[in-house]
Formats: sequence, structure tokens, C-alpha cells
Amino acid sequence: MGSFMKKNITELGPREAEFLSNVAAANHQHFTVQEATAFWGNAEMAWKKLFQLERKGWITRIERGKYMVIPLEAGPKRNWSEDAYIVASRLVQPSAIAYWSAIRHWNWTEQIPRIVYVQTTKRKSAPRPVIFGVQYEIVTVAGKKFFGHVKEWRSGLPVLITDKEKTLIDCADDVDRGGSIEELAKAVVEGAKEISWKRLHEYAARFPNGAVTKRLGYLFEVLVPKLPNEAKQVLNLWQQKLTAGISPLVTSIENNTKKISTRWKILVNAEI
Repeated sequence: MGSFMKKNITELGPREAEFLSNVAAANHQHFTVQEATAFWGNAEMAWKKLFQLERKGWITRIERGKYMVIPLEAGPKRNWSEDAYIVASRLVQPSAIAYWSAIRHWNWTEQIPRIVYVQTTKRKSAPRPVIFGVQYEIVTVAGKKFFGHVKEWRSGLPVLITDKEKTLIDCADDVDRGGSIEELAKAVVEGAKEISWKRLHEYAARFPNGAVTKRLGYLFEVLVPKLPNEAKQVLNLWQQKLTAGISPLVTSIENNTKKISTRWKILVNAEI
């Protein structure tokens, strides 16, 4: 929640009102310094106006060079909390809500993540911004890992979210960003009832980390006693193509156990 100075919301000159209505209409409340400069004619005037509008509580900076118009619904005190998914999608492009945030989106956990995870192929100089009191983490991945999205509309704006199958793949690839092995386990149990096994298999085949099928295969067999025949067929296909070597169930945990699933080439270094 952003908290701003109490101001009378009529304290706005006609040219300022024109600017706010223009940028709000053109960019759904968001705009850049460059767009402000184009409107005001020069950089010096633009910065002056941005400073004044931010002080009055009409706009807020979401990151360097990017601003958001505080809507009228914020009231005289200009208190407002923007949809975290919309803010996330504005921080970097391309982007998708992913990992633990996606697990929550698909209702596979009752936990509310402390961080909004945003996956992208772009590098950001500030990958963990805090905006309106919300912590974001921008996770840069290789292009080969950036796929499997669904588009959802939030307040009239499109937001990409990893689909159910890709959410499982991503969280098996990066268990810690999936919340924990416990969160991944819950996602596996719930996801087993809802996913397309064909799509999961296709995603796994193109994903550049062999540990993903080892972890998911192990978890599906241990946690889901009644797998459908289609699932068993997929797991059998994975079995035939397991990569060499033993992969830990959780990479960040020290390998202090000798328990190994030889069937899945998994070092079982965490309790499920």
C-alpha cells in the first residue's frame, strides 16, 4: 500500500490534468520519463512536473524512469495498492508470473508467498524491488526456459502466468523459488488431478535440465498412489531417458544423506 501526503485532489492545473488523463488513457496508468518529456517539451520541465505530481500524490515511481498514475479511487489521502501482477508485468518485458506465485495462482497451496516471482529473459540491475510494500523478485532465465504461458486479464491489462504444467517444471527446476520442497509436493499432488500429461511431457522434453524429470517422476510416484494410465506412460518414457548422475531433490540442502532413489537417480535429501 502506498501512503501519500493528504492533499485536496482538485489541486491540479489544467495542463497537469491533461497530462495525467493522456498518459492514463494511452498506457493504462503507467508511463515513462521519455513520455513525460515528450508531453512537457523538455526534460527540465518534465522532471519538475513529475516531482510536483509525485509530491501531491498524483503519481508514484515504480522504478527508475517508470511511473504510475494514482487512480481517483484512491481518494483524498491518495492511498492506493496496485494489483501486484500488473506491477510485475510492467517491471520487465517479456515477463510471466512464475514459481511460488504461480503455485498460489493455481490454488495448489494455502500459503501466500512473501515474494511475487517474475520470470523473464532480460537482465535487471535491481532484481528485487519493493513497490507499494510488495517484494518482487525478477528471475532471469535462458530463452529455452521461457515458454508455457497463459494470458489473464487484470483490470483490463494482459498478464502472462506460467500454465499449470510449466509451473511444475519451473518449480522442479528451482525448488527454492517454488517455495520449498513441501510446496512443490503439494503442487504435485494437486496438479496430478488437473494437468495435461501430454503437455507436461512435451515441456519436459524441451526443458534444458534433466533433473526436472527425476524430481517430478520421483514425487509423482511417492505422493500420488493412483496415477492415471496416461501418467504412468509418461513416467515410463522419462525413465528411459534419465540423464546421467544423481540429482539432489533440493539443490540448496547439503547432501548429508545416503538415501538414494536408484529408480529416479535422486538423492533424497529432504523429508516430504
